[in-house]
Amino acid sequence: MLPALLLWLLQLLTMQLPHSVEFGGLALPLYLPAGLALALAVAQGWRCAAGLLLGFSLANAMLLLHDPARALALAVVQTLAPLLAAGFLRSRLQHTPPFYRLSRVLLFLWCGVLANTVLSTLLAHLVLDYSLLPADASRWNALFSRWLGEVNGILVLTPPMLFLLLDAPARSSSNPARWLESALLTWITLGLAVVEFIIADFRHGVAAALWPLSCIALMWVVFRCRLALAYCLHGVIVLLAFVGVLLHNGLAYQDAGYSGIAAAGMLLLVQSLTLLVFGALVAERRFAEDWLRRANQTLEAKVVERTRQLAQSEARLKLMADASPFPMVMNNLDGGALIYANAQAESLFKCRLDTQQQVQDFYVDQEARKQVSQLLHAHGAVRDHEVKLHDAEGRQFWALVSCSVVHSDQALYVISGINDISERKRLERSLHEANDALRQHVAEIESLHVGLREQVRRDPLTGLFNRRYLDEILPRLLAHMLALNGTVAVLMLDADHFKRINDRYGHQCGDAVLAALGGFLRDRFRSGDVVCRYGGEEFCILMPGIALEAASEKAWQLCEAVRQLPIQAGEHCLHITLSVGLSVCPLHGEDPESLIHAADAALYQAKALGRDQVCLAHSGQPALS
Repeated sequence: MLPALLLWLLQLLTMQLPHSVEFGGLALPLYLPAGLALALAVAQGWRCAAGLLLGFSLANAMLLLHDPARALALAVVQTLAPLLAAGFLRSRLQHTPPFYRLSRVLLFLWCGVLANTVLSTLLAHLVLDYSLLPADASRWNALFSRWLGEVNGILVLTPPMLFLLLDAPARSSSNPARWLESALLTWITLGLAVVEFIIADFRHGVAAALWPLSCIALMWVVFRCRLALAYCLHGVIVLLAFVGVLLHNGLAYQDAGYSGIAAAGMLLLVQSLTLLVFGALVAERRFAEDWLRRANQTLEAKVVERTRQLAQSEARLKLMADASPFPMVMNNLDGGALIYANAQAESLFKCRLDTQQQVQDFYVDQEARKQVSQLLHAHGAVRDHEVKLHDAEGRQFWALVSCSVVHSDQALYVISGINDISERKRLERSLHEANDALRQHVAEIESLHVGLREQVRRDPLTGLFNRRYLDEILPRLLAHMLALNGTVAVLMLDADHFKRINDRYGHQCGDAVLAALGGFLRDRFRSGDVVCRYGGEEFCILMPGIALEAASEKAWQLCEAVRQLPIQAGEHCLHITLSVGLSVCPLHGEDPESLIHAADAALYQAKALGRDQVCLAHSGQPALS
């Protein structure tokens, strides 16, 4: 009931304000109920829907006395628009006013003001009966005037209401102005507004000249006082402007018609938008200043604590250095002059270390000293850095150095721990030599292993693959080609009447013939083909990915080439011929045994038919050449 009562009272107040004579109550230039409705919707959500609907129904009943149905329909439109806009705003405002961030102000303007009023005005345009307007009144002017009135009502009343209804932790943030300054600025702003909008004569330029002053005073309130006070003053200024219009005086009054009311509304709209943007920028600046102030306080506390810890650390470091079981020295970062050295350091360098000496005096390589200095300047510490040093007697040794930079008396010092690692370096060198010898030995073993593997897979006479390799590679080759729907051709070759060569010229001459034939076959086929010595004078050739006709043609070309090949065996120049059996996977079988058996049977068939020819598996006829 409370939202309904408030809306009804604001409707009464709005109807008392001056309005355009052309449109009457249908297009009030300052529609305050729209501002209250949006504020309640943002604060309470859909819980206030019934109250808004009842309040708008009562308010519209005063305007549309003889048309309750149209008044109820207009109330539904005026209730639905702010609730939809507020639903979007509530999901992003996190129950705080949207006036402390410029991004949220823009969201409020786009969604809460523009989208809300456009939706409400367009839907109201469908509901209202414009026959109530005078005959010479423009419907579009009335629509614009009604939209401008809702925009002004929201910009005037919604911000102060949201400050009252929503939790605003930022209201308790630092405020530059004290209460006396706030009160003085408030009275100055109100005084200028009274003079500008009520007392000043609109027919002279005094009223127009006072508007920048009152606007500056309002922006001063924004800059020095709380943001909520500025929005409340803005609402009062708007009401004073309409009072001046009612009295036919002041800057806001131009004439009693549509143009005068529109001009006054646009003037107040500009002031409202300026207040929103400037207020958000000032609030963001205040939040940034507060955050920076807190960060500075935290940083100062950390600096004080760090200084105390550093003093304690230096004291503990000196105690530890005196009792340390390993060499430690302290020197200036710039220049390298020694400040302190414990007994273990003096024992390591075989001399008494004093302030007349410098760290670089004990480095064998001065470039290594420069590198350590650069690391200290860049990172403030060096961990386990290997350097080569020498002692007072000239003995050179490797040392592992760890250094840290410390601050004391506005100067930078370096505390270094030194560990003699000469023995470790000697052991590392021995280990590297042993590793090199081991790697060389492993490489020799691998080379021998590769050679042995090749000897196992190769025929020693011809250099071709042997039958062991054939039995190993053929199943894998068949499986691979069958998976790809490919073919594999198998050629079984036999040198015709080879026994006669052995019987007539001797086995050494026969071996020479086989070696020459093996070299010829190796050069005759593709790199992807597998050429093997099957046994004795028989050879087996695997040709993957070749069709039956191409394999047959290749076999005949091979027979022709071997027939014309002169073979030099000792003092004899011999000629031989080949008998060839051909089988193809998957035509003659899909397993190694079937293919080899088919090719071997075809080979014997070629021999039976007179040798020096090619026969296909399962065929008694010579292969077509």
